[in-house]
This record gives sequence, C-alpha cells and structure tokens, in this order.
Amino acid sequence: MGYTPEESSAVTVMPIRIVIHNSYTNYVEGHDIALVELSQPVSFTRFISPICLPESTHRFHFRSTCYVTGLEDVPEGVPLDSKRSLQKVAQTLIGWRTCNCIYNTHMRPEVSNPAKPGMSCILDTIGAKGPCLGDSGGPVVCNEDGVWFLTGAISFSQGCHLKDNPTIVTSASFYQDWIKQYTDSSVTFTPQSINVTDDVDNDTCSDLLSNLTSGCGFSDIDTLGSVSPGPWPWQVDLWNDDRRVCGGALISTNWVITAAQCFIGPDSSDSPSDWSVTMASGTPAMRQFAVQKISIHGSFITPEQGNNVALVRLSTPAQLGAYTQPICVPQASHKILYNSSCWFIGNDGHETDDQMQTSRGVKMDVVGPNQCNCIYSNPNSGNPSVSILPGMICATRQENMAGQCLSDFGGPLACKENKTWFLVGVQSFGEGCNTSLPEVFTDLTQYEDWILRETRDAFFRSQLNTQLAELDTDRCSFNSPRACGRSATSPGPVDEVTDKTWPWQVSLRLYDSHVCSGVLIAETWLLVAAHCIPRYSSIGEYTVSLSRQRQNGPNPREVTRKIKRVVPHPGYNTKTGENDLALVEMFYGITFSDYILPICLPQDQSLLLPTRCWVSGWGKLYPSDSISSSPPLRHLEVSLLDAKNCGAQGNITQSGGQQCAAAKRDNTLTCLMDSSAPLVCQPKSGGPWFLYGMANQRSPPKNSCPGNFTEVMPILPWIQEMVPSKDLSYLASSTPMPDAGQNDSVPSTNTSVPPFLHSTTLILHSASTPDINVTTKTDVSCSGAHTEDGVTCAGHPTTNTTGTSPTMGSGAGSVWWNRSTPCLLLLLSLVLCC
Repeated sequence: MGYTPEESSAVTVMPIRIVIHNSYTNYVEGHDIALVELSQPVSFTRFISPICLPESTHRFHFRSTCYVTGLEDVPEGVPLDSKRSLQKVAQTLIGWRTCNCIYNTHMRPEVSNPAKPGMSCILDTIGAKGPCLGDSGGPVVCNEDGVWFLTGAISFSQGCHLKDNPTIVTSASFYQDWIKQYTDSSVTFTPQSINVTDDVDNDTCSDLLSNLTSGCGFSDIDTLGSVSPGPWPWQVDLWNDDRRVCGGALISTNWVITAAQCFIGPDSSDSPSDWSVTMASGTPAMRQFAVQKISIHGSFITPEQGNNVALVRLSTPAQLGAYTQPICVPQASHKILYNSSCWFIGNDGHETDDQMQTSRGVKMDVVGPNQCNCIYSNPNSGNPSVSILPGMICATRQENMAGQCLSDFGGPLACKENKTWFLVGVQSFGEGCNTSLPEVFTDLTQYEDWILRETRDAFFRSQLNTQLAELDTDRCSFNSPRACGRSATSPGPVDEVTDKTWPWQVSLRLYDSHVCSGVLIAETWLLVAAHCIPRYSSIGEYTVSLSRQRQNGPNPREVTRKIKRVVPHPGYNTKTGENDLALVEMFYGITFSDYILPICLPQDQSLLLPTRCWVSGWGKLYPSDSISSSPPLRHLEVSLLDAKNCGAQGNITQSGGQQCAAAKRDNTLTCLMDSSAPLVCQPKSGGPWFLYGMANQRSPPKNSCPGNFTEVMPILPWIQEMVPSKDLSYLASSTPMPDAGQNDSVPSTNTSVPPFLHSTTLILHSASTPDINVTTKTDVSCSGAHTEDGVTCAGHPTTNTTGTSPTMGSGAGSVWWNRSTPCLLLLLSLVLCC
C-alpha cells in the first residue's frame, strides 16, 4: 500500500456494482457480507488467482491453523493509506459457539454472545498478532490437502489481537445461495476433497483459556522466599510532575488500576496531562506513557470510608513482552481463600541511576474483613480507630518478615491460583512498616461492575477451581469475659457522660449526620426504632457509629460499621407507632471492651421492678434546654410513669407495649429529646443494666413531655427468632466483667436533674386545659410487693412522709393521688367482681 505498482504484478480495476446483503443493518447483528463486481475481468497470473469458495456443506477443521492476510499495522495517528506491506498471520479457527464461550468469560453484557450462526472466529494462541484497523473484509483462508478455501471475511473484533478476544468472521459457506443469486457462472464453489469429522463447536472453551489464550496473570517471578526481586510485569509507577506518587497494576494494554487517593489532595491533581505511567522500571524494556484519562470512583471520599480505587487510561497501548504483562482481574464471584499467602508488590521509591529501581514483592497472609475488623477494634493494642468496610480486604506480614515491608498506595496485592496470578486488591491504607497491624486493600472482587462500566478491555478471568469455604471468623467476642449491661462507670450529671458510661449507645447516621440513637444487643446486631430507617430508604446510605461521644468533634475510640440489613417488626404501624422497633444487622464483628458492650435484654418478669432508669442520647432537654448546637452524648435519670396517660395532647392512640418516662425538675417534667433514645434500667444496685424500651415515633411529639417508649420485653420472642442464638449467647448477665474498671454503682449525689423515683403521678390531658399542674406525694414506701406508677400495696400500710393536701379543680385539672388510693381501688374492684 502506498508504493508505485509494478506492471508485472499490480492491477487496479474500478468497480461497477456493489451488492450488500439485504439483511445487513449492523455488523454486530450479522450478515456482514458484500459483493463487488469489477468493471472488467482480470487476467490470472502467479500474483493474481481466485480463492476456492466452500459449499454450504463444507466442514472446516476447528482448532486448526488458518491464515489471515492484511496490511502491516501502523502506529496510532498514522494514516491507513501510508506505505504498508502485505502480512500474513497464523490464526486458530473456532466455531461461533466456542467463540461465544470465550467472550462470555469476560462477564460483560456488552460483549456477551457476539457470534451468531453464519459466523466463525479466529484467534492467536499467543495474542501477539492478528487483524487490526483497516483489515475488515480481508480473507481468512484454510489449506485443505493443497487447496486454499475461503473460510470467510473479517467482520469485527473488540480490539487488535487481544488475548481472549477472538476476531469474528462472516462464514462464506453459509452464504452460498446468496452469492450464487448475484453472480454469474464464472463464480464456482469447490467441492470438499477431504472428510472432516472433528468440527466440534460447543460452549466448551476452558482448554483455550487455560492453555492458549489466558491473556493475563503469567509471570516467572521467583516466589520461593518471603521477599522477591523484580520485575513484576504488571506493576507500574505513577508520576506527577517528576515525582513518583503511587504504584498500580496493568489490567489490559490500555488501562492501569490504582488507588483513588493518588489523585486527591492539595499536592496532587486529577488532570491527565499532569501524569505519566512508567512500566518495567529498572529493566531494558522500561517505557513511559502519557495518560489520556483518569476515572476516580464516584463514591470515594477518604481511604477509611472505602471505594479507594481509580482507573488510568494510557494514551497509547502498552507493548506486551517479558517485562510487561497484564494481571487478571477477579470476577465478583471469585472466592478468596483467607489465610492464604499472596504478594504485595510495589516500589519503596528510592531513586537510582536508572531513575527507579525495579519493583519487589513482599509475601503476606490474606486476612478476611471480619478478622481484620477484630484486630483493628481491639482496644488493648493501641490501635487507631479504623473500621474495615465492605469492599476492603487485609493482609498481614508474616512473622519472619521483620523489617521487610512496603508502603505503596495503589500497589497490587496478587494471589496465584493454578499458575495464574489474580489482582485481589490495591493498597488503600495502613500503619506502614512500624506496626504489626494489617495493611488494608481495596477488594477488587467488589468492583467488577464499576470496572466494566469504565473500561471495555480489562482482563477479567474466571476462577478455574472453586475455592474452599472462606476462613474468616465472623465474630470477635465469642470468648469475651465481658457480660452484657456492665457499665464501667456510674452515670453522673447530665452533661458529664464519659465514654464508658453507656457502652451500648449507638448513633445511626445518614450521610454522616446523626439520625437516631440505638443500642447494641449483640456483636453484629442493633435495636433501633423502626421509623428511623423508612422502608423506601437505601440502607447503603446509612452507617452505624459506636463509642461516639460527640457529633461534632473528635471521637478517638469511635468504630464505624456499614448496615447489612434492616428487619422491621412485622407489627409496626406507621400511623399509630405500635411496635416501633427494628433489628439492624451490621457487617463484621466488634471487640467488646469498656467502650463497646451490648445491653442486656429483660427476659425475667422479676426484672420489671427497676430502681434506677436512664434515658441517653444526643438531644436537648425539653422544655428548659437552651443549647443551640448539637450537644454531646448526655443522659437523664427518669421515672416510669403511667403509660395510659402519656404522650402529647390530642389524639394519640395508646396500646399495649408502651411505656412512659420522664424526670421532674422544679415541678415540671423534663425529657431528653433524641429519636429512638434507649430507656435502660438497673433493677439491682451494682448489677447489670437492662433495656426496657426505645423512644418511638411519638416520643415526644410536638415537643411535648413525657413521651412514649416501645417496650422491649413483649417483642423478645421476635428478637430471638430473628437473631441467631449464638449471637445472643453473650447476654447472660451473670458473667463477671474483669478489668472493666467499674466504679461503685451508688447513684450520683450531684445529678443536675434529680429523679423523682418513689413518686406517683397521674397526668390528664384536656384540649381546654393544656397546662399540666402536677402535685406529688414523695417518699411513700410499701413494704412487700409493689409496683411503681399506679402502685399496688397488697395488704400493706403506706407511710406518707411529705406532701400537700389534695386539691380538685373544675374540669380536667390537676389530680392528687397518693399510694393508698390504688390499694383501696384494687380492694373494691376485687369485692365487686368476685
């Protein structure tokens, strides 16, 4: 092409007619075939000769070697009509079903089943050569006993001779009748002279993938020791303004994958023109590439919040060779065998005379996310507050690796399976070489869909053999000596809550803003009000924070978890607020400590006579609180009131399973206003705390006080049905709590909001008299059995130590009711009915 033709060989002839198949609309839909009639016949010479056309019954020998001819490839940007010589390339012929089998291993909808009847395919067993731009329509020919037959015409492919990407060919034999319809008798079809029986074409292609065209993940690197020398052929270096910033991995001839944090921050840039990529550093094949495009995951904020992954498109395709090879990307179904040994590959950044030393690998043991969470949430190791989230995976250095480590953001974590290397993750964050804590990587099995959306030619590879069950402990505290409900410190003033006072307190957050309180009832289970997470909301937008004291400010011991699922109570009524409770299951376990511990659930009726009850949350005190900003975690000591007359003025429907609680302050009622705030009680001084209720959607409504709490005991059978028994096994409150540093459990004497335990109050609401006037009798004791609020003193005298005379106003005013009154009422009712 582009040369002056010699008269003895080259002939130029004009066409007079072009016939396109009448069913052709797009090459992807098939029928990609056309006939061109010449204006005059050509003379046959040893340079010009017709190819033999196969009949419709012709059977080609699949998996045999055939040839494709076309013009020499040119670099990108060079015109296709430049001087190029004719080339021939050996290719393996396969049927259309086998071709689809190979494409479907990519797990990409846009390239699934591209071949159809009337097509065949060719591929290079090595992936180094094949048809490219300008070769469409070119012939694919096979030699049968000295006779060359036209298998078909090149139709399309995903790229230029990529591995595991066959070129699709329009089969000539399939169109015998159509060709005869538009040509004269000079066009003949040659009968087949050999008998072909091994023309097997089915959806089995594993032999082609494993032995011939894997296209990724092969390396002869020495991995016998714990530290390997380079070069690792897929490891790359990312440079910004002559400064090496990150590592990465080559996943196709055009794309590199790395960490998103490389391109974020004041000292970095997300402009492609500021970046370059170096491959095969420190080797004779070292080459630098300009960057055409940078794709950062749209959900990335910080490495600790996950989604720390980015893709970099090279301006020109990488030339593959001994020092430059892509690594296989695992599919979402890939099972990682935790506790297996893999390699973290990178470059410690020390410059040499060759600009950059070769990469090296450090052998590491893969740790599952659950186990990694347990390590990072262990309060006795001085760990930073880090929560391993879905989409992360960890790896630890082996014991004999003292001083041998890497810290290379974006560096690949590669695991070898059946002689194939898979890219399990890219380095996200860690504590570097001065700690034994695991390094945290972005788990690429969780990002298959995103990678497929951003790039079309990444080398995804199916897992050839299914791994054994994942060896990842899903709990941290199975053998914990700490029992539920054992607070390490006693509650004090309302604004002096320590990080050990209520270790079960949880902040449910939406877009990093506090929505509701909740309580930890097991290592991976919370209890919250059902109205906190509406059914139409996406649970992926919520997070759970434990050991959080301040909504605005530092929380050094905070642990964050993502929500796995939400289970609302089946009887929850959004209108009345009945059964306003929901179970929330979190991803991964939590290590119990003084700062994080589950609350006990009251499974015994004898626990229904509490002596100390508290409400805790991140809300204001109504009606007296003047604080304007978000307060820290606070608590309020309260008394249980009569639930029949609790709640806002107006038309609130009361039903069973409701509780009422408030504190008295200067003859007014005080409430801590935080949605889903827990009500906890301590039946025995110095004993464990139990969860009695959760503030429901009516609590308190329209800034009224007191409000309603959904009782926990009636829904215990539902909790036990939904939460596995092994998860609730910690809740035996008799277990001691060593090393907890628990203080005495005597009530604090300087509580700023005094409780009014041992007082009885009946509150009546009327639309005509909205003000609440309360008169109480205090310090009334009952010897023997008794209950609070509507006290029953069965046959026992009462002692009135302080109080005022009863008063009655017109209408529904204030009512005084001392402890002797319900005793009389109960006695009268027994007489009347019995």
